[in-house]
Amino acid sequence: MAKKLPSFLVNSVCPGFVQTDITCSTGLFTPPQGAESPVWLALLPQGGPSGLFFHRKQVSSF
Repeated sequence: MAKKLPSFLVNSVCPGFVQTDITCSTGLFTPPQGAESPVWLALLPQGGPSGLFFHRKQVSSF
């Protein structure tokens, strides 16, 4: 998708192991901490990175 729509930034992100009901609140990060990476990616300026996978705001090879 990133190659088909170069004017759009298309990335994926893992917020980390977040304290939620699905993890029985045993995660390492609070919900606000888990939201940091997705929000950061959503607010990237035009011309930012695209077609990448991020884990906690860092590019990851998955």
